[in-house]
Amino acid sequence: MPDAERAERGAAYMATLDPGLEAALRKGMAPIAPDFADMMVEFGYGEMMSRPGLDPKSRQFVTLGILAGLGHPVDQLKGHINGALSVGITPREIVEALMQVAIYAGFPAATNALRVAKRVFADRGVSPLPSSGEL
Repeated sequence: MPDAERAERGAAYMATLDPGLEAALRKGMAPIAPDFADMMVEFGYGEMMSRPGLDPKSRQFVTLGILAGLGHPVDQLKGHINGALSVGITPREIVEALMQVAIYAGFPAATNALRVAKRVFADRGVSPLPSSGEL
């Protein structure tokens, strides 16, 4: 049975990362597992991601490290890099966090994550490198 309060909290948190995130999740899951979308919104975002113990920036750093360390959830990593940018994490901070992954999860995982970040940055028109005026 859906929990309206958790669903509302989850939808609000998802909107801070990407205003279209909930709709995309629901559309993607509708043909195969619509209940899974409910679970993600209610539990994943409404219960876990919106807990008061970490601010959204800190939570995104943790999420980036975990997804990058796993080495295979490319779509989720892309979404959370976008989310990290949306909550104020800079491209340079994202690169530093993903480079840190190499120490614990290996260079292949970090390399793959950095490639995903490169594509997200290109799509968003941002760069982790200093501009020529900052050198």
